[in-house]
Amino acid sequence: MRSSRGLLHNLGILTVGQVVSQLLNVWALVYLAGRLGAHWFGAVQVGVAFMGYALVAAEGGLFALGVREVARLDAPGSVLRYARGQQGLLILQGAVVIALGLVLIPLLPIRRPDAWIPILYLLAIVPQLGQLDWLGLGLEKMSHVGALRIARSLVYALAVLGGLHLLGGLQGAEAARLVPVMWFAAMAASNLVVLVPARLWLGGWVRPGRPAPGEARRRWSAAAPIGASALVMRVLLNIDLLLLGVMARPEDAGHYAAAARLIAFLIVAVEVLWAALLPRQSRLASQDPAGFRQAFNLYLGAVMGALLPLALGGLLLAPGIIARLYPAEYAGAAPVFAVLSVSYSLLAVAMYLGNTLVACDRQKQYVGPVAVAATVTLAAVTLLIRSHGAVGASWGMLAGHGLLAAWLAIVNRHLFRRRLGLLLLQLAPALGALVAAVMATAGWPVVLRIAAGGAAYALAAALPLRSFLRTRGA
Repeated sequence: MRSSRGLLHNLGILTVGQVVSQLLNVWALVYLAGRLGAHWFGAVQVGVAFMGYALVAAEGGLFALGVREVARLDAPGSVLRYARGQQGLLILQGAVVIALGLVLIPLLPIRRPDAWIPILYLLAIVPQLGQLDWLGLGLEKMSHVGALRIARSLVYALAVLGGLHLLGGLQGAEAARLVPVMWFAAMAASNLVVLVPARLWLGGWVRPGRPAPGEARRRWSAAAPIGASALVMRVLLNIDLLLLGVMARPEDAGHYAAAARLIAFLIVAVEVLWAALLPRQSRLASQDPAGFRQAFNLYLGAVMGALLPLALGGLLLAPGIIARLYPAEYAGAAPVFAVLSVSYSLLAVAMYLGNTLVACDRQKQYVGPVAVAATVTLAAVTLLIRSHGAVGASWGMLAGHGLLAAWLAIVNRHLFRRRLGLLLLQLAPALGALVAAVMATAGWPVVLRIAAGGAAYALAAALPLRSFLRTRGA
């Protein structure tokens, strides 16, 4: 039933799937930005931000809990019973969130400029109820999970690129309303990639069931801190877009989203890493604490080795990247992209540290830091939007992300090893080489400047990273 493949295989499969998915998503994103214009692109992206809250509220931590608990089950029958009960709880939660959303949306200022867009995105909860990638992750069926993510992005990209092209006369609100419908269809179609094979893995269809009241309470009790942290984490992910949708013009939200959606792949990258790590890290945390600590340092070192050049490169090359991808009307996205390159890198580290708490059943310690950081972010973004617009929103996010990363590092301080700090010091010359290469190639096309900076960093960082990985972070 459970895959016997190694961790590197699982991570490789998920990485390939996510890379392909992100390329398709960026392709669709850039096309939409040009096709809709900043006004309606902003309206759609505010709707996407609202959808993020709705989807997280509807699953309420049950996805992450399901991955962790399925990873600790062995018999197919036990997994099937667990999954059916989980689906029943998800349907109940989804129905409640949809009902509340339909009541609240007419009262929210994010209805501007079209009330139908957030309503349509709210209904994305329906296909999410049939989403079983959490089950595939728990069983370590990474090939199927990777295929699901590729399928979802592929269907959506083809629908956007092909559908809007075929409906060439469709403009304005009509075109914007069609985009969430396309996402809905893509989610529904991709669910089949795991739903059908799951019948063979477990010996029966994963249809909704009803766990015993005591078991339901246990699951909700365990999932609640995870869900609460994830919901508050949405503030740290996209409260900027929601507040811009309320306090600024749709065009400002469109410029901001053009930058934010590009750099958000850093968050997705960490989510992919933890999708591969969580099942085995959960078992290590309960069975081999020393091995858990070693793995924590090993993979955090690898994450930092990748995030540092991405943050620095985005900061240095933001104007060229935005100009290369978007029409001239999106030039205002460049300073936002520069700040968010650093900000989202800090958030990616914070998510790694927070997911570590989930893996070792310390999820309640995640709630406090996330809540405080979200409060700081909300206040900072609100204040800075009033004075500095979209760029101010990005600085507000940087304040919250930096606070969260620092706090969670303190919470997890007992896990850090000296070798990790030494690695970060050894990477400083490699970052200097990146800066030198980017400055030396001023005037070159941005693609070549990225290549030059990346090559300089890779050559200088290769030795310390290789040494760190060989010692497995010890």
